[in-house]
Amino acid sequence: MVLQGDSDIILKGLRSNKKKMVDNSNRRPWSELPDALLYMITKLLGTIDYLMFGCVCRAWRLYAVANRQEFMASQPPLVMFMPNRSKRACYFYNIFDGRKYKAKLPNLVGKICYRISYGYLVVEDQIDAVNSQIWLINPFTRHELRVLSPPLEHNRVILASLETPLSKFVIIAFRRYDSYLQFCRSTYADWSHCDCNDHWIFVDLTVYKRKLYAITTGAGIGVVNLNSCPYVTPLEVKSIPNLKGGLWLRGTDEQLLLINAIGNNHEVYELNFLKMEWVKMQNLGDQALFLDYYEGGLGFSNKTRWKDSERPSNGRYYFDPDNTDIWFHFMDGRRHQSFPFMGRKCMPNTLRFKPSWYFPHESCNVDLSLKSQD
Repeated sequence: MVLQGDSDIILKGLRSNKKKMVDNSNRRPWSELPDALLYMITKLLGTIDYLMFGCVCRAWRLYAVANRQEFMASQPPLVMFMPNRSKRACYFYNIFDGRKYKAKLPNLVGKICYRISYGYLVVEDQIDAVNSQIWLINPFTRHELRVLSPPLEHNRVILASLETPLSKFVIIAFRRYDSYLQFCRSTYADWSHCDCNDHWIFVDLTVYKRKLYAITTGAGIGVVNLNSCPYVTPLEVKSIPNLKGGLWLRGTDEQLLLINAIGNNHEVYELNFLKMEWVKMQNLGDQALFLDYYEGGLGFSNKTRWKDSERPSNGRYYFDPDNTDIWFHFMDGRRHQSFPFMGRKCMPNTLRFKPSWYFPHESCNVDLSLKSQD
């Protein structure tokens, strides 16, 4: 699997017989540039350009790998989409500079895409067979993992790196508004089962500070313990009065947030762990909420980390119904501006599924845990 940009430059591994980049003068070769200059170069690059930068030579690759997490955290979310005709690729689009990139994938024919979870594209064999598989594919780092599909019905698949107490990676499959979930540990090939017998209805799951949190109807919240005898520990949190709409749970570096979707409006609550109550956020500050039609593209991003911090925040970015524009609204309801999606050249009937947000910094979060356990 490789990534390639509009220039058709293909990202491949370095060849061992590649000639050293030198000239006939006394100047040092490009591969020996000091880190200070490499830092200045990478500050001018976009997300995909940075990946291409790491393919120039071994020294640049080592620098790119060492600084990848910091760089990706400085990048705004990208739009991921997949045309109907595409069988082995997905595309990324930057709404702020209009650049488009193509990521080559394994053959997607006959597969269902569960969108994105923590930087990984999750796809599953569409035909229900004994040997059907779930594929987890990181389109940025090219890391790939395959596991057998879980035995019970599911319509959500998420990826998580947990600390229980040792660092573990799990795939979790569940159905919204059901009382069970299935999970597969990184150290075992078999799926385990957690059934709460209707005492707990799983609406959404998220990871916050290496723990797995679940939300139930009425905004009840608990910690899911995936040990040999999995169970949910409910937290005594004050209820939210007059709560209506769809509920989504998201964890950031510093906050555990609840999104209540009421039509086109979205209320955001933060869990105050000292008072054990949900506090409605009237102001998102430097954060922005990115929304699409599916939970895979719902998330927050802090613009102070972006390379270009002049982009609007304290509001939400979302797709209009026909997917031709992306709008930004402030928290007080004011419409700020629109960003034409692909110059309005990409129509809904040409897409395999509706566009989704991809958060570049998440492309590195789980990788180290995964690779250390392969």
